[in-house]
Amino acid sequence: MYAVVDIETTGGNAQYHRITEVAVLVHDGNKIIDTFHTLINPEQFVPNFITQLTGITNEMVESSPTFKEIAEELYSILFDKIFVAHNAAFDYAFLKSLFEIHGYQFKVKRLCTVRLSRKIFPGYKSYSLGKFSNELGIEINGRHRAYGDAAATAEIFSRLVKNDPGDVIENYLKRNSKEQYLPPHVDKKIIESLPAKPGVYYFHDASGNVIYVGKAKNIKSRVLGHFTYADNDGKENSLRNVMHDVSYTLTGNELIALLLESEEIKRKSPQFNYAQKLWDRNYCIFKFIDQNGYIHLAIERYNRKKEMLRIFPDYLSTRQYLTEKMLYFNLCAKLCHLQEVKKACHNVAEKICYGACIGEESADDYNMRTEEAIKSFNDDLATYFIIGKGRTYEEHSVIYVEKGHYLGFGFIDATYFNNDHQQLKECIKWRPDTPDVQRILNMYLTKYPNEKRIYTHIENSLT
Repeated sequence: MYAVVDIETTGGNAQYHRITEVAVLVHDGNKIIDTFHTLINPEQFVPNFITQLTGITNEMVESSPTFKEIAEELYSILFDKIFVAHNAAFDYAFLKSLFEIHGYQFKVKRLCTVRLSRKIFPGYKSYSLGKFSNELGIEINGRHRAYGDAAATAEIFSRLVKNDPGDVIENYLKRNSKEQYLPPHVDKKIIESLPAKPGVYYFHDASGNVIYVGKAKNIKSRVLGHFTYADNDGKENSLRNVMHDVSYTLTGNELIALLLESEEIKRKSPQFNYAQKLWDRNYCIFKFIDQNGYIHLAIERYNRKKEMLRIFPDYLSTRQYLTEKMLYFNLCAKLCHLQEVKKACHNVAEKICYGACIGEESADDYNMRTEEAIKSFNDDLATYFIIGKGRTYEEHSVIYVEKGHYLGFGFIDATYFNNDHQQLKECIKWRPDTPDVQRILNMYLTKYPNEKRIYTHIENSLT
């Protein structure tokens, strides 16, 4: 037995929005044998744009039952049936979320009439419910209302069953089939063709625009993971509903994938990437001069408008580094913003600071040591390569960092590699250096400190 379902909601995110109407048409594979339909008080405001789309107003649902009040009856209808809907992932995610809130474990097999239609009725320009129903000559009595859309979906399902060549629906329902989890608009063959290798993957919308960028040690496994857990994640479910294609770039190893992912997110600014669009997670040492002419060194979040001297992945490592420089060059803890005091810093008593904080040392003398400390920042920055696995057995990946500045990565033929640094430089393709890139490299080298290959006689910068 099947349950053909349609819902209307206050928005598109199953974690935050709620159901305003639900319709269930019990289907035996040939015809409808029972129905359930009700408006639902979502216990939250129905936005104006939802009212304009569905016609459902706040006044209409105010006196309707809450989901809690209909949960038991609705669950008794659905729990032992195959869940059918047009873009099933959307409806299923909302119902699963609300059932679980009210103590019901909801997990049933499901069929998406969008995916089935693409397989059984191929070649149509659009498989949206309205356009596809019109193509099939199915009249929808109440578009964007749960019962009207469910009735149209039930008619589509009846035709799918009738025209199934014999095994499409059966194969979709098999335990090892991924069909019920896959996005409605993405062909299973696209997913099956993805490589089980490290790289960066891109999700595209109907117009081909990149809407999400991710990295993975195993692209195929990671992409499938988006869909497997989408029912419990509003963002993942929304992403699944609008994506139409997947592309990828092989990187050979996870470190290159991390660097490329960060670059692509900033370059393309995809709709569903929320992290790394802004460089606000890294700490830096900045320089500024006060009204008395003293140079200050301060730790702050990354700010491209200020004169940045060094980037660090976290606050503690930044503070430790600046503290070491302060002690070595006899700098003032107050002017390094490591101590908050009204008068002399504690270093004066210990004869580490010579009194710049209270005017006992001139700005010229103090600034001379401060500039020496700043110069040492660059001296601490090494020039090195990180050589790793390539995209094939015949190549290496190469990352080039010159005096602490990331200049890019490339790939080199392992067969002819003779450990010549000039040969390594020539394979590098320039990439932008950002605080996030510095964070990625710092974290990697903290974990694998012996991965750097340092060359002390590299003279010319990569251009």
